Amino acid sequence: MQNKIAHLPVLRQLVQKYLNLKKNDIAVDCTLGLGGHSKDILRKIGSGGLLIAFEQDEQNLKIAKENLREYKNIVFVHSNFINLTETLIKHRLNGKINGILLDLGLCSSHLELENRGFSFKKDEPLDMRFSKELNRLTAEEIINKYSAKKLAEIFRNYGEEKYAFKIATEIEKIRRKTPIKTTGELAKIIERIIPHRHYEHIHPATRVFQALRIEVNNELEVLKNVLPQTIEALAPHGRLVVISYHSLEDRIVKHFFKFQARTCICLPHILICQCKHEPSIKILTKKPVRPSENEIKTNPRSRSALLRAAEKI
Repeated sequence: MQNKIAHLPVLRQLVQKYLNLKKNDIAVDCTLGLGGHSKDILRKIGSGGLLIAFEQDEQNLKIAKENLREYKNIVFVHSNFINLTETLIKHRLNGKINGILLDLGLCSSHLELENRGFSFKKDEPLDMRFSKELNRLTAEEIINKYSAKKLAEIFRNYGEEKYAFKIATEIEKIRRKTPIKTTGELAKIIERIIPHRHYEHIHPATRVFQALRIEVNNELEVLKNVLPQTIEALAPHGRLVVISYHSLEDRIVKHFFKFQARTCICLPHILICQCKHEPSIKILTKKPVRPSENEIKTNPRSRSALLRAAEKI
């Protein structure tokens, strides 16, 4: 199965540059996927190092285990990375990690494997769960059971969709007659609503599908929850690298980094600092690092990638 999926890790060299891992280091890949970045990490840390790799997707985990079968110093964790602290405490590694990677994008397998429901280019069940074992809520349930008001909020807040209300209203109208069950059915509804002049840059269903995926997997709340855990997990001078793929994720990472790097967190009206707050990180990337034009040509899915990195003080 793994040979059928072309998987190119995004910002590959820059990830390793900013992680700055050395022989015998301990690292965490919070988003194993098919194992592309993990393989690079394992090469850096050598046989004396250790990699803890999180993957909630059962299919990805199976493929990654096969792709990384030659390595014996990797612990595979079938879990959402929200359980980072719990897992590291179990292995007595919390506060001892030299590098953590969070690659928040969709894996190639999510778009290419059958019946995952992530792609509007196929007509398949509206699922969108990263894990069918760990997550019960599907995109089909959201589309058919959420109120039009709630759907519009999701499309607007998580997809930044300009036509959120119109799309939600049309969905509510259609599902009264018959449930909306497939990605193809939903994509056609969206195509009818969004004017053709907006078709130039991205498929009209892109933002709605992004919003649904975020809601199904609770992605933004999970990200907000795990970021403080990563700082606690790192050893002094350990590094955190985060790759995000849209402004919602990047904004969360940016604000978290800024807050953690501040020397004072007092409210603006307090003129003399009283908080005695000490910065916990040093930001390594003043602005998000983007892929080169050459990488975008080679791997078009990298075009929206934004990398931010920080080092624990």
